[in-house]
Amino acid sequence: MTSFDFIIDSTHPSIPGHFPGNPIVPGAVIIENVIEAFCKLDSSKKVISLSTVKFLKPIATKQKVAVNFCSISTELISFECTSGEEVSVLGRFKIK
Repeated sequence: MTSFDFIIDSTHPSIPGHFPGNPIVPGAVIIENVIEAFCKLDSSKKVISLSTVKFLKPIATKQKVAVNFCSISTELISFECTSGEEVSVLGRFKIK
């Protein structure tokens, strides 16, 4: 389908408390970026629920994350977040 990239800066308000000394991007922040980007890419669709999410590898601040979307059906989208050559997050969400 399509893809986009994002980077979470170390100044994001959730970072200082998320493992001080070894900051990683919280899962909620990752998912928020994925959903916002999908809605911008296709403004006619709305994400109504998150079906599955697997966090496989931590994502550090200032790390470029590539997100690829794939349409499984008219109501289901899968996504994959990669950083470098490693998959960090896999998931699916329902759209309307």
